[in-house]
Amino acid sequence: MVIAFTVLVTLLGLGLRFYRLSNQSLWTDEVASLETARVPLGQIVERSAVQNNSPPTYFLLLRVLVGDSNRNIEVRARWLSALAGALSIPVFVGIVYLWRRHWGTALTAGLLLATNPLHLWYSQEVRAYSLMLFFGLLAVLFFELARFRKRQGWWVLYFVLALAALSLHKTAIVFPAACGLWHAWEVIRERGRLRQLGVHAAILGFALATLALKSYPPAKELGRSSSILEILYTLMTFVGGYSFGPSLTEIQSYGAWNAVRRHVVEVAILAVVMFQIAVVYVRHFRIFSRGKESFLLVLGVGIAALGALVSAFPYNIRYALPGLFGFLAVVASFVAIPVKGYSGRLCLVSMLIVGLWADAQWFYGAAYRKGDSRAVAQWLTENRREVASWTVLPDYLGTSILWYLQGEPEISARFQPPKTPQSTSFPPVPDVLIIGRRHHILRPDELIAAYKSAAGKVRAIEAFAGFEIYARDLSGGNEILPVPR
Repeated sequence: MVIAFTVLVTLLGLGLRFYRLSNQSLWTDEVASLETARVPLGQIVERSAVQNNSPPTYFLLLRVLVGDSNRNIEVRARWLSALAGALSIPVFVGIVYLWRRHWGTALTAGLLLATNPLHLWYSQEVRAYSLMLFFGLLAVLFFELARFRKRQGWWVLYFVLALAALSLHKTAIVFPAACGLWHAWEVIRERGRLRQLGVHAAILGFALATLALKSYPPAKELGRSSSILEILYTLMTFVGGYSFGPSLTEIQSYGAWNAVRRHVVEVAILAVVMFQIAVVYVRHFRIFSRGKESFLLVLGVGIAALGALVSAFPYNIRYALPGLFGFLAVVASFVAIPVKGYSGRLCLVSMLIVGLWADAQWFYGAAYRKGDSRAVAQWLTENRREVASWTVLPDYLGTSILWYLQGEPEISARFQPPKTPQSTSFPPVPDVLIIGRRHHILRPDELIAAYKSAAGKVRAIEAFAGFEIYARDLSGGNEILPVPR
């Protein structure tokens, strides 16, 4: 029964992660991954660091998988992340079982991960996060097996998998750090020999060498003067992902509070679910606070927060992803830990409902789609007669649009770069002004007003996810319309 349920939950996660895998266009970071994977082999290490601020391992793997053809590229580029995301589910089930020795808790944890919208998001992205999380979980699993079964082979696998996770992304340090601290506490408590911690010391040396590599974070102007991606928002996102409540695009375009006002009901639901979880946790704080689940949660979020303080650059939730597993394991443990009344069960049911609701919106909610560069490129192609020049702000968003115009060099050549990455002035006046991510643009409303004043009659087109298009009427009365989808 346990094996059957684990297989069913894994198949559910696999189906969700491969469903509509190519439906959304590649966004800027995904294009950066593909471009890095395709540079000459001798340049891939430098490009990995400069363009992606990451080790080269993921891009070397991606290089083998995607080749040079762009045919059906979204599926071919994303399937590795989707597969890693699905395979993480049975590994997580095994870890939670070793922590709690309760199959109900372990299987519940697997179900929560299978439906979790945040994990689903990163399992459908051409970035290293999903694969890094998979290897990080495997490292934790083999660490637990090594501690229980006392076999040298498990330690070797733990060592190799921890290094593999670290070679994919620096945030993987959370996994071996947690294992090392757990082991150190056991050695101190049992008055064991410190040499037993040698494997962790070797991993720590590799981790420090990785962290010591020169970092190339985004430019300061692309950061946030005050970030809403703080602890409470992180925990809220652990429940609802980026597809429940205010979307990333809405937060970036309208600000946090205005985005919340657009989704008052869903934000209220998230608040209620988080309150339920907090109440149950506080009631049984002594039990939960001693568990490895809480430690992984706090360490995962804490390291990301500490890194933000040290770097003076606001952290993004993707850097706190290892803490997601601690959060899900905490909620799943409501099954095993005696909880008065139905509060624990209500938390679990609420989490599943919100997760599936958010998953549906990720696939079908227009507000939650990634910036639809593919559709914008198609629109420019269909309106080639009327569009002699076009500009994108902020400028880096032009990368993904130009990616989808690789077969249209004439239209690509009509791209008119803005004067600065965050702003421009008129003249020259492009036929089309494309706006996205307003929080990375200097005074966007004033800029749009200046464009309308300089361009004359302008049509505003907001049919594309993540973009606003302002087009001059140069068609002699014929409407410039969005491409039907």
